Amino acid sequence: MKTEIPFTRRDFLKLGSFLAASVSIPGKWAEIFAAGLEKMTSHTPVVWIQTQSCTGDSVSLLNSTDPEPADLLTRYITLVVHQTLGAAQGQTFMKALDDAAFLNGYLLVIEGSIPLGMPQACLIGGRPAEEILVKLIPKAKAVVAVGTCSAFGGIPAAEGNPTGSGSVQDLMNKHHLSWKRKLVNCPSCPPHPKPIIGTLAYLAAKGYPEVDEVLLTPRFFYGTSTHDQCPRYHDYERKIFSRHFGDPHGCLFKLGCLGPLTRTECPHRQWNGGVNWCIRASAPCIGCSSPHFAKKKNFPFYRLGEKHHSVEYTEKDRKGV
Repeated sequence: MKTEIPFTRRDFLKLGSFLAASVSIPGKWAEIFAAGLEKMTSHTPVVWIQTQSCTGDSVSLLNSTDPEPADLLTRYITLVVHQTLGAAQGQTFMKALDDAAFLNGYLLVIEGSIPLGMPQACLIGGRPAEEILVKLIPKAKAVVAVGTCSAFGGIPAAEGNPTGSGSVQDLMNKHHLSWKRKLVNCPSCPPHPKPIIGTLAYLAAKGYPEVDEVLLTPRFFYGTSTHDQCPRYHDYERKIFSRHFGDPHGCLFKLGCLGPLTRTECPHRQWNGGVNWCIRASAPCIGCSSPHFAKKKNFPFYRLGEKHHSVEYTEKDRKGV
């Protein structure tokens, strides 16, 4: 997919600065991201596999603004395999998929959960996705689970699902594949393109990042709770709460906001090119990056008072990057 278009060091530094600024992390990260992007243009191919997915994570990637989608896919990322974004079809695609396993130092991106109890529920070219992933994972430089479905199971793994769907970590445990210092989770439904691109760039430049010990999420993008960074946090401290959905004033905590249980950088970079996000639209956070998202049948997107999802929020959760 990549075309030969010359880059300058300024191009990489410009995009690296955008990635760092989007989450308000120190300027030194711009150099790291820039170095990673430079490597991805020629030395670090990306293999992207979709399993039980709605394709929302790929669509989110295409909402990238800095750079634009066309530049991202044709200039910055050497994307060798992608079921929906690639042009190859049929046997041509399957050959590209088989050849990918012999590439040097590729980053494997997995979008969607895996039907661990019913492999035939997700086939790629007639082969179970599980079988394909087990072949690709050991040879990958790193594995990035993009989206809550691949990171934690998400909606396909909801209680009562017949396919036995699970996360990438569940898949690796099942096949005795070591995930320590190899698997990075980038949850959210869907994740913003900047955490995806930034995580890939860091892996290319510096290797395995510092992650949360339990969630395996990179701390530079998922280090603080949405609640702590919320522009309405001062209302929470003053106990000024919104009275109804759409209320432009007050903290949305009592309307069921799951921001205290959610770690994203949504408040900084927002969505649709920085135009808006849930809280700014006066809608509570539904906790889409939480490992508990949609896991139970009775999971309400908004807390119903304190009877569901009681929030155990302490000062310990205020840890930064």
